[in-house]
Amino acid sequence: MATQVIKKFTSWSFSRYSDWRECPLKAKLKHLDKIQEPKSPAMERGTAIHDMAEKYLKGLLAKLPAELKLFADEFKKLKALYKKRTLPMIVEDNWAFTAEWTETQWNDWVNCWVRIKLDCAHYESESVLHVTDWKTGKYKDTKHVEYLEQLELYALAALLLHEHIEEVRPRLVYLDEGVVHPKPEDPLVYTRADVKKLMASWNKRVKPMMSDTKFVPKPNANCTWCFFGQAGKAKKGGPGICKF
Repeated sequence: MATQVIKKFTSWSFSRYSDWRECPLKAKLKHLDKIQEPKSPAMERGTAIHDMAEKYLKGLLAKLPAELKLFADEFKKLKALYKKRTLPMIVEDNWAFTAEWTETQWNDWVNCWVRIKLDCAHYESESVLHVTDWKTGKYKDTKHVEYLEQLELYALAALLLHEHIEEVRPRLVYLDEGVVHPKPEDPLVYTRADVKKLMASWNKRVKPMMSDTKFVPKPNANCTWCFFGQAGKAKKGGPGICKF
């Protein structure tokens, strides 16, 4: 009789963690069983806009795309900084760490424990780094906890990778709405004194996910749109694996 293979997460990203926290079964079906939902127009648009932002900042697009116009001054400033290169500026990068929070390669399939995709990081001075995640769609006050967690992860990664910096100021920029979170006048500031606390927080947060072998479904408001449930089967031709 064949032995049943027990599936578990051996690595994570913020999106995997968010999916698991929303519904463990959804996370399993999507990330372990690799049952992929067809890309929606909104997802394809988001990918296209991120590509536009990268190409504009790197000087591969001469004209600012209309999709970025709400932050025209910001993008022009960042493009100039990238071209000038007085201080290093990062546009689109992949950060990866082991379970001990030491740097590794994205494609280290044995030791890589967490993967973080970066949109943009620029220096205010030699000791202060701003980390930016470009967002499409709507900013939602109800997602405050999720936003804070994502910002903490960016800050921790930046502090670990750039030992000479003293402060990291992460932010989410909503390109469709002209919203910056947190507000520029009240930034989140993380320093070297926060590193151990942030590592401990993330170790605690992901521990249940990394040890999960049951992946119990968690009914919630998003079931209405979930590809794997009954609504997804009816609306999107999904597999209907989940009973909710």
